[in-house]
Formats: sequence, structure tokens, C-alpha cells
Amino acid sequence: MKKNKLKFGFPIGALRQEVLELFLAAGYDIKFSEHIQKIDIDDAEIDCVLVRPIPMASLIEKGFLDVGISTDSAVLETRAKVNKVCDLEYIKPPFPKMRIVVGAPESSKIRTLKNLAGKKIITRIPNIAKEFLKKNKISAEILYSDAPINEPIVGVAADAIIEFFQFGEFFKAYKMKVIATIMERSLILIANENSLNQGWKKEKIKNLAILLKGARLGQEMAGLMLHASNDTMEEVLKILPSLKKPTVTQLRGENWFDVLTVANKKEIRKIVPKLKKIGCKSIVEFPLNKVVL
Repeated sequence: MKKNKLKFGFPIGALRQEVLELFLAAGYDIKFSEHIQKIDIDDAEIDCVLVRPIPMASLIEKGFLDVGISTDSAVLETRAKVNKVCDLEYIKPPFPKMRIVVGAPESSKIRTLKNLAGKKIITRIPNIAKEFLKKNKISAEILYSDAPINEPIVGVAADAIIEFFQFGEFFKAYKMKVIATIMERSLILIANENSLNQGWKKEKIKNLAILLKGARLGQEMAGLMLHASNDTMEEVLKILPSLKKPTVTQLRGENWFDVLTVANKKEIRKIVPKLKKIGCKSIVEFPLNKVVL
């Protein structure tokens, strides 16, 4: 009897570690072998295939892969017809979001988009670059390069660059400036349309999305428990942010309440001192493995 298998596109490159941590948070035992470039996962129904995010979108469209974690920019670049199952970005990212930007040397006379006219622009994402230039009515030459680092070419064989940008280390190292932001990049789970029409695969992909999305929220959120007196409850409820209304239980035989809620970790570090200031006691923050809405 043929075993059910889901061919999963696992991103290599800059996204690999983030996705590995996401799977671990979702409850999977998953390991990456650097030496042989192979992913092993403790789910016999999932076959992980290592592939870069941009070609992954096309492989999923053509049915070579059933599902995978890629980016919205990869789908846009390849114009792949795939189904977006869910967004796996943070609601409130703990670090700057990845962007696609236009850059040029700091010493360059290129200061605005209009200055790009007639220039040579190197990029790994030519379709996004062409659409952006067309939208802004700029005529420039696009130089395609699939090299992982193209910044050294700028100022030598190209006048500017359209590239992914997050912390800006390479721009700083090669003394470059950002001229404009084209778009923010988001991590997404995408699937082949036919795979989503097959009963077993549809259910497997749906369940995987629940676990991964829940794990992402679990990475971002934390639980908060505290005791509040009846006199402070109204103010407590004003202070507490929550995915839903907090759970409030009166302590037996007392004029105090046990309050349980879930909030963003960054918000919690701001609200704990406020709760303490108004008289709340026994404030406990605890980690969450998954948050399934």
C-alpha cells in the first residue's frame, strides 16, 4: 500500500534558521545536516526538500512540491499561481522587517528615484525591479545576478541595486544608502492548488498551518497571571491588552480576583510595572508553546 507523503519545500539561505526554529516551536523534532544539506523530521508523512524561496514558488505551482514556506516577494517575482495558506510573520516583529529597497553608493549623485534614469541596476529580483521602475516611469538597465551578495558590484559594474534589506550590514560595509523602499517581505505558507483539492493532503496542510501559525504566535506572545483587588479591577482591565477579554475568577472568600490573559511580550514588559503600581500582586509571566486562535 502506498504511503501518504506530503512534499514540503523547506527554504534554504537566510530563512532556514528561522523556519527550523518555527518547526521546533510547533512540536516537531527537526534537524538540518550542514554537511549533506538534508532535513530530517519526525513525521513520516512529510518529505522535506531543501530549495531557495524564489524557485520554490514555481516548483509548488507546477506540482513538484505540495506545500512550502516561502515569501510573498518570491511569489510576486515568479508570478507563480499558488495558494497562500497562511501568513507566518510576526504581528509585531521583534526586529526590523525584511524589505526590498533601492540602494546606491553614499558618494553617488543618485539621491532620488528620478536619478536612476539611464543607470544600470543590479538585482536578484528582476521582475519586481522592472515592475517598480515601470510604475515610477523610470527607464534603466536591469542587470540580473543570482549571487548571494551583489553590493560589491555597485559602483563597479552597476550604478545602483535593488536588494533585500533588514539590518543593513552589507550597505554599511560597502558605504551605500537607501534611496527608496519597494515593499516589505512576509513569510508565508503556500500550497499547490491541486494538493489542496486532495482530501488527505488538504487536511495535512490545514493541520500543519494551524501548528505553524500557533507556534509563531507562541513565539511572540506570553501568558500573564496576577491577583487584583475589586477596587483595582476596572483599572486593570484598561491596562491589559489581550487577544480576547481576560479570564477573571474571584478568589474564594476574598475580595480579590485571579486574572489570566495573553499579550505580546513587548507589551507585557511595559504593563507589568503599571499593574504593580496600582496594587496588583503575584504577577507571573509564563511562556506559551502555541497560541491557536
